[in-house]
Amino acid sequence: MRFAELLEIAPQLEEFAAHIPEGLDGQFSMKAYGPHEIIRQKDSYLESIGILLRGSFRVVNEFENGNVFMIEMNDAVSFVGEVALLAGASTTSVTIESVTDCLVAYLPVNTFDAWLRQDPQLLRSLSEHVAAKLYCSSYSRGERLFYSAKYVLLKYITQQAETCGIRKAERVVIGKTRQQISEEVGMTVKTINRILTRFGKDGLISTERGKVTLDAVQYHRAQQELKIYISENRNGAR
Repeated sequence: MRFAELLEIAPQLEEFAAHIPEGLDGQFSMKAYGPHEIIRQKDSYLESIGILLRGSFRVVNEFENGNVFMIEMNDAVSFVGEVALLAGASTTSVTIESVTDCLVAYLPVNTFDAWLRQDPQLLRSLSEHVAAKLYCSSYSRGERLFYSAKYVLLKYITQQAETCGIRKAERVVIGKTRQQISEEVGMTVKTINRILTRFGKDGLISTERGKVTLDAVQYHRAQQELKIYISENRNGAR
């Protein structure tokens, strides 16, 4: 498959590269994934680099004790294996799982590396893509270590409420299961249930069929609680 055919499927790919050197073209292979399929397993050998043309996937880190922590969500166009390649690693450091139906184009890793070395636009665009993700990660890194579990979970709930449109609605339902919340905030389900019970008793949230709900009053109360916590828990002061 040729690069021009990829552009027909995902025209936004042209933001990364307008073409591929002729000697490297024609080596793309395509694979479709249904929701919740593994696209790339952690510690797998880096044989190819993928380009997500359609759909969304999540990046997770799996640990030996069975815990799973979600690092980020990515929509098309995005890449599979680019961090390992840029880091000079031979294996992947994360697991990538499809969230929706996904279409991924693959290129042998040596071919993709040669493309990067010959195409300054692709190299710069891919570097900016990776840097943007690392910036978001480093901006909040340490939050789970230095803030209480209650603060981290309440901040997560308010962010989810904003995503669900609480600023324009009187009430929203956060459609995440406890297991999904566990993976995204890095806490056990048991801890999450205990804190949510406390939040419910304090009137900060409500629940409906096991899902967390917030109305506009609860959302503004939660924001105030977060501000109070920050002001009272700075380094050297409480």
